[in-house]
Amino acid sequence: MKDLLEKILSYLPVYIPDLVRIVSGPKRFVAERNKGSEGDLIKAFTFLGISMSIFFILQAPLAATGRDFFTDTASHGIQYLFFIVAFSAVLRLSWNIVGGKANYQRYLLTSCYYAGATSIGLAIAGLCFIGVLRVFYRESYALFVKAVTTVDPLGVSRAEPKVLRGIVVAFIVFLIVSVPTLVWGIIGWGAYREFDQLSRPRSGLALFLTILFSLPLVVAEFVIAFGLTAL
Repeated sequence: MKDLLEKILSYLPVYIPDLVRIVSGPKRFVAERNKGSEGDLIKAFTFLGISMSIFFILQAPLAATGRDFFTDTASHGIQYLFFIVAFSAVLRLSWNIVGGKANYQRYLLTSCYYAGATSIGLAIAGLCFIGVLRVFYRESYALFVKAVTTVDPLGVSRAEPKVLRGIVVAFIVFLIVSVPTLVWGIIGWGAYREFDQLSRPRSGLALFLTILFSLPLVVAEFVIAFGLTAL
């Protein structure tokens, strides 16, 4: 993990300004970076890679398997990358149906940046979830860690109401902290509409189609994730 941290630190002078810019103005940032060159796509994958590395480091204490950090990170990292590549194809299909003409690379680049920024937001929400449990609900925290590390979610349902209450409270905190990330994502959706140069009604239809077509993909990802965790 030390080598990974050193690599992340070496990229931070470039990564942090990009993260600040995409969070403060996702549509403007994507428009500036989405010119169609291979260099733009490499920068997007680099941003995604650093974001996911930070995400996995923050989630390392809750690793659900007995494998080492790099093995676990690599397996899940490949899974998430597959999801982003497949989701970008779903995006292109949805927008093409409503009249969009942008090529696949523009969707993939945008998805890389958005997935990277979203992972940081969810990591912060996850830290808040764990923090609430560790500080205020020690028994609930112990139960949660046991359920995750042993891949036994049913163990939570058998717990005492007092212990379950702590997990419910922490989850509510997680949802509250996740709201800004959700709102940011809704605002960022406009980037797809802008480079496809379509109206807001068509953008809304494309969003509906994306959600509809993504359902099988999300189910498949959950199945794969559960399989990786159970190994």
